[in-house]
Amino acid sequence: MRVCTPAGAQRRDQGHFSRPGRSEWQPCQSPAHDAAHATPAASLRRRRLVDLLPDLGYEADAGQIVRRLAALREWPDQEAFVAEVDGAIVGLCQVQGVRLLVSDGYAEIQALVVAAACQGQGLGRSLVAHACEWAFARGYERVRLRSGVHREAAHAFYEHLGFEKAKASYAFERRKAV
Repeated sequence: MRVCTPAGAQRRDQGHFSRPGRSEWQPCQSPAHDAAHATPAASLRRRRLVDLLPDLGYEADAGQIVRRLAALREWPDQEAFVAEVDGAIVGLCQVQGVRLLVSDGYAEIQALVVAAACQGQGLGRSLVAHACEWAFARGYERVRLRSGVHREAAHAFYEHLGFEKAKASYAFERRKAV
């Protein structure tokens, strides 16, 4: 199993990412977890990411994935990791830093999904560990995530990993008028 991070454009906040214009998966090395290795990113990989999203309750096409990854690379304190087994992408974790005026902020896991056929093999645990290491290395002292109230199995998994329920709240949103 490999856990890698998408690279491409050099980030404004971190100069150690790949040179602009390179299209490959850069390693996320971690002595405490499975070592990751650089793996070429091809359009087929985008398709594999697209195939994971319905397991998380979302859908997108390959073009949307490319556009979104490019946008994430431009914004500071964002990262996405993928888990691969036998060359196939079977897991995804996106984490972002949240800087606040009213507190020291936190990092938040925005997406975590492992293909149903690969669950129970430690892939989700490894993705979360990489996300936490990424966050702590950037000075965040806590990592949060949100999970739908109906996802009881996911809640048990997060608690098993050491996460605690912090608070319940409603999510309000307002859409742009058309």
